[in-house]
Amino acid sequence: MENFMQDVRFGFRMLAKSPVFTAIAVITLALGIGANTAIFSVVNTVLLARLPYREPNRLVMVWGSNQQQGEGNSPVSPGVFAAWTAEAHVFEEMAASSDNFVTINGAGDPEMVSGYDFSADYFHVIGAKPELGRVFLSEEDRPGGPNVTVLSDRLWRRRFHADPNIIGKSINLGQTPFTVVGVMPPTFRYPDKVEIWTPLALPPSSSTNWEDRTLRVLARLAPGVTLEQAQAQMNLLSQRLAAEHPDTNRGEGVVLQPLPEVIAGDIRQPLLVLLGSVGFVLLIACANVANLQLARSARREREFAIRTALGADRMRLVRQMLTESALLSSGGGVVGLLLALWSRRFLIALFPNNVANLNIPTVEAIPVDGRVLGFTLAATLVTTVLFGFVPLLRSSRWGASQMLNKTGRSGTPSVSEQRFRSALVVAEIALSFALLIGAGLLIKSFTLLSRRDLGFRPDRVLALEAFPSPAQYPAKAPEKLRAFVDRSIENLRSTPGVESVAAINYLPLTGFWGPRDFTVEGLPLPRKGEEPSADNRVITPDYFSTMGIPLLRGRTFSSTDGPDAPHVAIVSASLAHRFWKDENPIGRRLNLGEPDKPEWWEIVGVAGDVRSFGIEETPHDDLYRLFAQVYFPLVSFTVRTKGEPAGVIPAAKAAIWAVDPQQPFYKVVIMDALAAESIALRRVNMLLLGMFSAIALALAAVGVYGVLSYAVALRTHEMGVRLALGAQPGNLLWLVLGDGARLILLGVGIGLAASFALTRLMASLLYGVASNDPLTFAGSLIVVVAAALAASYIPARRATTVDPMVALRYE
Repeated sequence: MENFMQDVRFGFRMLAKSPVFTAIAVITLALGIGANTAIFSVVNTVLLARLPYREPNRLVMVWGSNQQQGEGNSPVSPGVFAAWTAEAHVFEEMAASSDNFVTINGAGDPEMVSGYDFSADYFHVIGAKPELGRVFLSEEDRPGGPNVTVLSDRLWRRRFHADPNIIGKSINLGQTPFTVVGVMPPTFRYPDKVEIWTPLALPPSSSTNWEDRTLRVLARLAPGVTLEQAQAQMNLLSQRLAAEHPDTNRGEGVVLQPLPEVIAGDIRQPLLVLLGSVGFVLLIACANVANLQLARSARREREFAIRTALGADRMRLVRQMLTESALLSSGGGVVGLLLALWSRRFLIALFPNNVANLNIPTVEAIPVDGRVLGFTLAATLVTTVLFGFVPLLRSSRWGASQMLNKTGRSGTPSVSEQRFRSALVVAEIALSFALLIGAGLLIKSFTLLSRRDLGFRPDRVLALEAFPSPAQYPAKAPEKLRAFVDRSIENLRSTPGVESVAAINYLPLTGFWGPRDFTVEGLPLPRKGEEPSADNRVITPDYFSTMGIPLLRGRTFSSTDGPDAPHVAIVSASLAHRFWKDENPIGRRLNLGEPDKPEWWEIVGVAGDVRSFGIEETPHDDLYRLFAQVYFPLVSFTVRTKGEPAGVIPAAKAAIWAVDPQQPFYKVVIMDALAAESIALRRVNMLLLGMFSAIALALAAVGVYGVLSYAVALRTHEMGVRLALGAQPGNLLWLVLGDGARLILLGVGIGLAASFALTRLMASLLYGVASNDPLTFAGSLIVVVAAALAASYIPARRATTVDPMVALRYE
């Protein structure tokens, strides 16, 4: 320990004597360690944090799937769930749930929150216990059972001010009182963004319901059963059910997905790509510091020779060098951790949390826990090893007598050492080139996406989503809902700053949608269960003009298309092309009823396609009908404003509350912001990878500059001889630039070969651009070569200014 403390004190003194070297090395390492720690902290929060459930690795979501109809993971019918529960012995237990929206009335403004209906055993299957009270009892999970609810910690604190006596109290959900029986802990956020749970209460007759696919099934694998074994048995069971119920289950399959993977969602691969990319930055930083250390150790050879002559053994010198390296990497680790802590707020702001079309877990905080600190420590140790041992290869090979007999101020590097330093720079160029290509591909993908037309104009559009209560606006009295919609639109039109107003049931980009089956007049009837479908859009007459959706053929809806008028519909261009190709569909009819009880709707117009699920998604077929002719208990008011939509929000809410003071809003969104958020994940990848590639390129350029500067300094005497023998300054310039060019070309060649392999891993993150896009590769090549040549020019220019007389006397 005494020797160690001596080494530490001596190391501090030596580093203090070289403040420029120390500052450059610490900052370089801090950039590498800090960037890695920042991204790892996000990975730790989203992907690695242990779920607060009992044995979470045994939890799986059990989805339905129908590849024949192009359906991916989807909910299942109560009949399928009942069959699985009875026959799926690979699971220890299963539970079902269904999403719901509830309105909380009383004690303030009405508020609509996202809720879930859980079967009574759901909390037990997932292995979560309440913070206060209890969860549902089996007798509460049946039709006619008591109205009970469990609150999330967020809702309990926000709406009920963390009332410790909330258990047993009654709250109004809609017009119905519910008794609060439990409050979940802050760590329980399943499903994400859900704030209240109520019993599912499936009736006994539901086991024969094979049509309504509304249940999301969670299961716990039986002890000793693997995911592959469970998938194999469920495939056999699904095939048997499809054969027994061909009308409803034809082509129906099953998919088992681990719950941690479901929660991670679409963000897993982008985060792993970023983590791998930022690892390149750390390698480049280590290579740079290793080069600095090599140059510094060359100047300290006489010091080591003297210490050896005075009795220091080689291991003591090795420990001294490693101690100094550890001090540097520790400084870089501390500064890097501070950079990572500072960047957390920036990272949280980058990740979208409210876009329903993106399956991304909510990231409200990025804690720095023991795992993150351990990662930082590991990164610090790795950097110590990566650049700390490199100078030892040189400093420990000389004997005392050999070094003391050298007359120069520093030893001349061997050919192998020069090659090693050049290899480090080549590696830096190759890594930075690969990173730059990846960033270029993401930038091009994002540019193409951002220029793509959504099918509507989101600028200056404010939307207010409302779920009118079925109890207050029942389906048997549709005129009440029509009156609410009409009067609200009338009030909104008279609001200052409003240009036009309309309404729709499913607002684009919000994730809300619902299909409607139909048949086409004049075409053969499909088999039951294979009818074509389109997204069911219910609107008011001015919706297309308010949203900026073009009408391609026919007419739009008008005030004469009332409840008692003939049923009319407008179809999207994709739906029209699907059935009538280039023919005019105006006047054709769709049957939305049964073959023996038809419900005919005449097509009066064709509207442009709308990318309701995001810019990169293929437009769905849309079927538009009128609120005046269709009852639908979901209304999204769309308001095109004359100025900034945010300034109209208070007045718009007041206009609707003037019609119904108890009407809550699920969300109030500005469509321009929603459109931007829908590609926010791509923006995050582009920004972060672009930033990392810029740092890597700068470090690589510094590496090129450092190697060539050191080479020029060592060759000062040679430069003087060349000048004395008649060489021109231009000859020396090209001599040094040629050395740099060889390193650049070798690095670019290796980086190019690596990029062809690495960019294939990014294929799923790209849009509209191939992973080997020649323009991106060429542009990245130009940038890397230009930056490296610029770094080479400075020492090359310095070589041309050498005074021959001074150079000839240079030691």
